[in-house]
Amino acid sequence: MAIKTGIWIYWLFCAIATALVIARRDCANGLLSPHSASGQEKKGYHLTLLLGWIVTLLASGTYVLFTVKRDTGHYHFVDLAVFSVLNGILEQFMFIFWFLVGCYIGRQKFQNAPICIFMCGYASNVLYSGLIHSLFWIQVLPKHDLFIAPVFISALMSAIWVWLLWRYRAVISIIAMHIVVDFLSIGHLHFSWFESFQLLKSGLI
Repeated sequence: MAIKTGIWIYWLFCAIATALVIARRDCANGLLSPHSASGQEKKGYHLTLLLGWIVTLLASGTYVLFTVKRDTGHYHFVDLAVFSVLNGILEQFMFIFWFLVGCYIGRQKFQNAPICIFMCGYASNVLYSGLIHSLFWIQVLPKHDLFIAPVFISALMSAIWVWLLWRYRAVISIIAMHIVVDFLSIGHLHFSWFESFQLLKSGLI
């Protein structure tokens, strides 16, 4: 299998975070929106879920269109499937873990201001996401140049994902979205599926 050792080690840490979130799910649930305990929990859920899928596909599409590959990876389809599922599950739980850490910190300062708690969680999530992508993923993925536009869409996507978690506890939905993003983006780096659709190609930027 062509998945690098460093990725498996990263997944081990993600698995630890996953175990912590699941083992302390009652505590984690207490850090999320208090409105989910009322009869209002489904209000707006389907619209938010639809928006989440739209932005997820938009983020994946812009990544394909604007990310220039300097070399093509060596994954086979099985590698891509394993990567997408494992990373989609494990890394999403790592994102959830850091979102909850931010919510916990925010709760110490803004106990009666749920939106401030949410923003602290989102800031923690974005900070972790930015660091892990710039310090780790850029090193282990095939060489590529990421155009700046997808970064803003990714930030919006992250906001919707954590809102789905915060307001609706939609863990399975955001894991599914993460799997799709991984499948399309990593598939783009390792296969030639989307090269004819790219707006930016090697040598043009």
